[in-house]
Amino acid sequence: MSGSRLAWFSHEICFWHDPGAGSGYVPVGPGVEPLRQFAVDPDLRRAEGLVKAAGVMDRFTALTPEPATDEELLLVHVPEHIERVEAASAAGAGDAGVYAHVNYHSARAARLAVGACVQAATGVLDGRFDRAYCLVRPPGHHAEPDRAMALCLYNNVAVAARAAQRHGARRVMILDWDVHHGNGIQRAFYDDPDVLYVSVHQEGLFPAASGLVMETGTGPGTGSTLNVPLPAGSGHGAYLAVTERIVAPAARAFAPDLILVAAGVDAGGHDPMGRMMCTSRTFHAMTSALCGLADELTGGRIVFAHEGGYSAWYQPTLVLGTACAIAGLPAPQDPFLHALEHLPGQRLQRHQERVIAHLESHHPLLAGAGAGARAGSGGRPG
Repeated sequence: MSGSRLAWFSHEICFWHDPGAGSGYVPVGPGVEPLRQFAVDPDLRRAEGLVKAAGVMDRFTALTPEPATDEELLLVHVPEHIERVEAASAAGAGDAGVYAHVNYHSARAARLAVGACVQAATGVLDGRFDRAYCLVRPPGHHAEPDRAMALCLYNNVAVAARAAQRHGARRVMILDWDVHHGNGIQRAFYDDPDVLYVSVHQEGLFPAASGLVMETGTGPGTGSTLNVPLPAGSGHGAYLAVTERIVAPAARAFAPDLILVAAGVDAGGHDPMGRMMCTSRTFHAMTSALCGLADELTGGRIVFAHEGGYSAWYQPTLVLGTACAIAGLPAPQDPFLHALEHLPGQRLQRHQERVIAHLESHHPLLAGAGAGARAGSGGRPG
């Protein structure tokens, strides 16, 4: 993007967070040979290294975040939750919630992850930069106001949204394309009409009974939650169709002042924690589309925050695809693309189309708006 000011937030301590040998997912005990953990941050360091090696980091201003303060964390979380994370981390190990294991560095890493997202959001609102990417760990979208969950200690994006509201953003849109449903973000804003939460995730994956199409918000927030539970096996065509026919019309109807993206890459076709088939070109296309929506609706103000991504070999390429799109560059070379791109399931399938069509005609924010967007669908049903 010629002439744009791009910020890249990361911190070495985020790479030191370690959720343990099982990462809360693989059993640790009799009958299980110790396994190199797949949900920790040396892989994230490799992702940042690839962005640098490709020359894409030269397009960004690299910034070191400050850790989030208690005041910022309390915008979403209760004091007892913060105390539990701090105590478990100070002990050097333990579960700070539900499948949310920590080490000595985890509490500081979690504050830095939140701080990066808060400072990115307020930075774009202040006009210090146009777009931002936060390559941080631990992730956040499962963390609820009163408990850590599933590798997530504090809810990075949710705190950033509340900080942005306090900083002058009247309406904030959060798009979450992590392969898992962001139950923590949904819970934080379920009754808030000024935060639109859109989650595109694998149906029934995690949490098992979370992220259903009928979950649309409550009270004054009715219609401000939009869940898109795609069937397992969804690929490039399905995700682009959702972006064009669900995400874009919802954004235009909501008219946000700021867009935040919970930009997990675990919907990638090589990820062990999901069963989707996205490629680096999928993430590049979605990111480009969201940057275009931000240019149209928010004066360009958009922040991407890394969430999940557990393929040691493919995560760096997916992060690079996202970074290239933020910088306005073409999709990068992808040495893994040949294994995924030509699979028949990369086209939009009829059972995936039914989910999209149902939302177009039934969700309060979209009813009556879907017909005009169908012409730009990401792929015909196969």
